Amino acid sequence: MSKNLEAYLRLNKARYKDQYVVLVDGKLVAKGKAIEKILRNVRKSYPRKVPFVAKVPGDEVLVL
Repeated sequence: MSKNLEAYLRLNKARYKDQYVVLVDGKLVAKGKAIEKILRNVRKSYPRKVPFVAKVPGDEVLVL
């Protein structure tokens, strides 16, 4: 399992409900609701890294 995935699974998701989280090298480097802005900033700060991006679900559940 990758460092980023392990860090995401350990993340306190209640704190980041309905937000995007971005992890690089197993560390949370950005969070928020405007994914385009977040990714633009992360790419500037970590140009040679591939970020792990996930949206933390809110209280509602969608089952497909």
